[in-house]
Amino acid sequence: MKVLMKTTVAAAILSTAFFANAAEAQQKIGVVSMQNVLQQLPQTQQISARLQEEFASDFAELEKMTTELQGLQEKAERDAQIMSPTERLQLSREIELLETRRQLKYKALREDSERRQQEERNKLMRDIVREAQALAQAQGYDMVLNDGSVLYATEALDLTNAVLQKMTAGN
Repeated sequence: MKVLMKTTVAAAILSTAFFANAAEAQQKIGVVSMQNVLQQLPQTQQISARLQEEFASDFAELEKMTTELQGLQEKAERDAQIMSPTERLQLSREIELLETRRQLKYKALREDSERRQQEERNKLMRDIVREAQALAQAQGYDMVLNDGSVLYATEALDLTNAVLQKMTAGN
């Protein structure tokens, strides 16, 4: 009786392993390099140009402040011997005030610029994900992974170029 029970259990385990392997063999898995798609898309350069244009006046104002600050510093060095102590103090305060305003402007501009870049990048990444999902569904994939979360995948599993082609087809 024990032998029959052991044989039955062993047969059940083997048949389960056999069917599990058969089910795994039928899964279709793909890999997409989201970062490569993002870098190669023409939309990325268009977004970059649009953001540069959006912040151009702010960068010009910052450049103007920097030029003005350099002029005041040169004046302070050049005229230090002929200025009265009061004039030197007043010019020093003016330089400090302008430098503080310039630093605040730079920090705010950098933060705003980075925030806008991140917003635009996130929008584009959502589009990439949507296209990758549509491609996977159309081609019957069971699973598509980002290459950043995969240790190894053969070239045959790589869908990066297909997603890139699908996203650039309209441009």
